[in-house]
Amino acid sequence: MSNNFLRPGECHVYLDDSECGAFTGDVNYRPPYYECDICGYILRTESDIEGDTDSDFQPGERDGTDGEGEDDELRDSIGTPVDAMAVSDTPEEAMYRDTQKKLREIIDEVQQGGGETDVYTMFFATEFDNIVAFYTLFTKYGPFALIDNPSDKKKKVLETACAYMMMENDTVRFELLEKVTGYKETGLIKEALQFIARYKGEEYKEGAYLIELYTPSLGLPANFILPMQEVWNEIAHPRGAIRDKVVAFIVAYARESGSKLTQVEATKATGVSRSTLSPKIKQYTELLKEVVNQT
Repeated sequence: MSNNFLRPGECHVYLDDSECGAFTGDVNYRPPYYECDICGYILRTESDIEGDTDSDFQPGERDGTDGEGEDDELRDSIGTPVDAMAVSDTPEEAMYRDTQKKLREIIDEVQQGGGETDVYTMFFATEFDNIVAFYTLFTKYGPFALIDNPSDKKKKVLETACAYMMMENDTVRFELLEKVTGYKETGLIKEALQFIARYKGEEYKEGAYLIELYTPSLGLPANFILPMQEVWNEIAHPRGAIRDKVVAFIVAYARESGSKLTQVEATKATGVSRSTLSPKIKQYTELLKEVVNQT
C-alpha cells in the first residue's frame, strides 16, 4: 500500500509495512505535525508537505484547482480539525508522546550496534506500544508511581524496557546495551528488577519469580524450578541482594543435584560477579545440606 510519508521498508521503528501506521493509514494530524498512531513518530510537518516538490500531495479539486483531491482526502481520513488551536495534549498525553520519542531514540541508538544488538532492536520495535504502556504504569498516571520527573528520562525508559524484556523474553543480560548506550549493565538490571519487584509483588519478593527467570539462563531443565522454589521457601537466607542470592542458590542446588555448573558459567550467564557468588554459594551449600539431613 502506498502512502505520502515513507517508502517501503522505511518504518522508523522497523515494523513491516503491513504494520506501519504510515502504510495502514493510522496517521494523526496535530498541527503542524502528521504523526504515526502506532509509534508516535512525526512523519511530516505542514511545512514539509508544502515545500516538498517530490511529495505525492497535490492540490485537490475541492481546493478549486485541477488536482484529484489527494491532499483533502488524506486530511479527511486522519481527522484534520476545523480549529487547529483546539488540538492540545493533556499532561498525560504529552508524557506518553515524550516516552514514545525517548524509546525511538533508544531504538536508533541500539541499532548502531549492528547485528550484535539486533535482538534488542527487534524486541523494542515489535513491543513498542507495550513498553511505553509499561513505563506509564510507573508514573503518576499509573498504579505504581515510581517515576516522577526523572533527570534522565531516556535511562528510565531503557530500564523499564529491560524489565519488560526480562519478563517477556527471559532475557537476563544487557552487556551489549551497555556498549551502545553507555549505561552500565549492572545499573540497568538493578533498576529493572525494582520495576519487576513492584509489578510482581509478593511473587517476586519471595524469589520464586527470579528462580523461574534465571534457571533457563543457567542451562538447567524446567523440572528444577518447582523443587527449588519449594526449598527456597523452607530455608533462612543470608543477607544480600535478591538476584545475587537467587543465582547462588540455584548454583548450589544444581551442584547438590549432580550438575557440574561452575561459577564462571554462572557469572557469564547472569552477570553476577564471581566474588559475589563464591561466598553465597558456600552459604547455600551448607543450608541445603541441613535440609537434606532433616529429610
